[in-house]
Formats: sequence, C-alpha cells, structure tokens
Amino acid sequence: MQPVKKWSQELEGLRGLASLWVVLGHICILTNFWFPILADPAMGVDLFILLSGYLMAKNYVERKDKEPWNDLDTIKKFWMRRFFRIAPLYYVLLILAITMGSYYGEARDVIGDFYSATQTNSSRYSDNSFANIISHVTFLFGIIPSYSFNTVLPDWSIGLEMQFYFLFPFIMLVVTKLGFARACFLAIVVCATCKFIAHSYFNAFPMPSLILMKLNVFISGMLIAEAVRRKSLKYTIFSLLAISASVYLPNQIKVLHIAAQVSMVVMMLIILWQREEDSKWARKLHYPKLILTNRFSVFLGDVSYSVYLLHLLIVLPVVSYLLSSTSFSEFPGITRFALSCIIIIPITYGSAVMLYKFIEKPGIKLGRYLITKKE
Repeated sequence: MQPVKKWSQELEGLRGLASLWVVLGHICILTNFWFPILADPAMGVDLFILLSGYLMAKNYVERKDKEPWNDLDTIKKFWMRRFFRIAPLYYVLLILAITMGSYYGEARDVIGDFYSATQTNSSRYSDNSFANIISHVTFLFGIIPSYSFNTVLPDWSIGLEMQFYFLFPFIMLVVTKLGFARACFLAIVVCATCKFIAHSYFNAFPMPSLILMKLNVFISGMLIAEAVRRKSLKYTIFSLLAISASVYLPNQIKVLHIAAQVSMVVMMLIILWQREEDSKWARKLHYPKLILTNRFSVFLGDVSYSVYLLHLLIVLPVVSYLLSSTSFSEFPGITRFALSCIIIIPITYGSAVMLYKFIEKPGIKLGRYLITKKE
C-alpha cells in the first residue's frame, strides 16, 4: 500500500497545544497552583514525543523510494536534518543558560523559599564545569545521570530526542528484517530487559532522559503513523499496547499519567485517520480539526520548539520577582496563576517568534543547503 502523502496540518495545532501545556504546567507548579492534568507538564512532553515518533516514521516511509533505508547516505541525511532542526536554537539558549545559571538558581531559590513543596537543587543551574558543558554540547548528557538534568533549560527531553534520532534509522533497518510491529515490540522488550538488568542505573536519573525510559512512547507514535497509513485496526491496537508499556518504567505506577498517555494516542488516531471528506466521521471532526488547523493554532505550532526551550528562562525570573517584590504570595492560587500567565505568555511567545525567525528557520535552511550541496 502506498503511504499517505498528504501533510496533516493538525500536527501543527497539536505541537502548539503540547508546548502551551508545558508552559502552563510549569507556571502552575511555580505559583503553587494545582490544577488536575494541566499541572503535569510531563504529559505535554509525552505528546511531543508521540508526535515526534509519528512524524519520523511517516516521513521516513514516504521518502523510502528516494532514500532507501539501507543506504548510508539516507541515514546521514536523516541525522543532518534532525541535527539542524534541533541544535542551532539549543546551542544559543544553552549559552544563555550556562552564563546566567547563577541568576536563575537564585530565582529558583526564592520560589522554593515561598513554596517549599517546589524546592529543587538549584545549584545544578550554575554548573560551569567542562564536563557539564561538553556533555551538553555533544548531547551525551541524557545518558549520564549526574548531567542529565543540570541546566535551567528543560533540555532533558532534548537529549532524549537526540538519542531517538540516533537509534531511529537502525530501528527501521530492523523493520526491513522483522516487519514493523515485530521490530517495534522487540525494541520495547529490550528496554524492559535493560531496566531489569541495570535497575540502579535507571533509578539514578532524576528525569526520564534516557531513551530506554521513553522509547515505547516514541514507538507508539511510529505505530500510529503505520495505523494511519495502512488504515489498520491491528496497528491501532499495537500503538495502544506500546504506550501501555509505560507501566514497566516507574517504580510507582502513576495511573492518571498512563491514562492520559492512552487518551493522547486515541486522540491522535481519531484526528489523523484519513477519511473521505464528506463521510459521517469527517463531518463530526470538522470543528475539532478547525481548531487545530486555524492560523492561530498553526502559529502556535510554528513557534512550539522555541517556546518549549525558552519558557523557563522567563517563567523563573517573573515568578521570583512577583514573590519577592509584591504581596503575590498572599493571592489565591488561581489569581497567582492567572496574573503570571498574563505577564509570561506574551513575553514568551513574542521572544519565541524572534527565535523562530532568526535562529530556527535559518538553522533548518542551513541543514537543507548542506544536504543539497553534498548531493
């Protein structure tokens, strides 16, 4: 069966939703305002991961005729595309995070003094050691527990993403030998086995920055792509089984989080499934899809990576200032949250537009130019 080659604009809206979820989740945490689901930014990260798995598999299958999977040049092109999509903006903000780490550490301490439940080891923000810097420049920090969560940036997931990009072409080579489903579930079994064998190594990570901890989520996204391409109920079930494998990872199972992951998979399947435009289901999904594909949602998707990587550099000093300079802490939780959003959201998205225009897009174009020049 030929792959579906129509670009799904809904993906832009979903990416925008994921980044906004993470921003609002961190504002909830740092203003000590608990709102179910929203106050767990890790769920927004999981949506990003699902979308990444979906897009990598979809694009790789669609390019198969022009870029054979067993061709070394195909793997090199894939890595170059992904590097120049992620690295330019990351390196710019990493410089800012490292050079101003002490300032952000002090801001984090102010917040922790007011809300002890949010306290964290803020000294990690100011680690200017060569080992910390080089591990982040090379993206190896995600596999080293002591450096995996060691800047003010939410970059633990960036290291995770880069590990997935490294492994993805090899997973697809296994697909050619075993088939899509067998290869994917073999990878999940390997992850579970590694956790069983190296239990203490897994437990040393403060965040799930090691690919073995989240590969099943990426793979669920890959299986969603295959379910949509084949219009296959079997692969729909496979994608749900893959995401349900999250139960093997935590020492304490978080039922709500796993339920949210399953719900996100179902949502993606419903939204991305290819249907006749005048069918009953297409009519029912007209307005939800319209919400995800309107100009504002597409804008949110365009700047989603910049927003995600930047937002803590703005959230921390703003909340710290409000707490230390005003009677902010005496306000009701919903008021603290709303006031913070009113200040933080415009600054974050305004800055993200500039980053997207002057760093992200030129970086992507540079990657394309280098690939074209090589060809």
